[in-house]
Amino acid sequence: MSLPEILTAFNHRYQFVAAPVQLVSFWLSVSLPLVYVPLLFDGLREKVLPLFFGLLVLHAFTLYLGHGHRRRKA
Repeated sequence: MSLPEILTAFNHRYQFVAAPVQLVSFWLSVSLPLVYVPLLFDGLREKVLPLFFGLLVLHAFTLYLGHGHRRRKA
């Protein structure tokens, strides 16, 4: 069974969990770039660089989880 099939099966079986996770992930992925702005204005120094890359990884993860929020089903 592939990952998309597993996620689809999970989404249908546990909709009460999947929908809120998608909702929160979607809005986190929309709002996380606002956190980048102060970091970039201050400069990416040695202390800030791990935080910046951690935020990039978190952003990619939230994009992946929230990409199906409010998508029309055909």
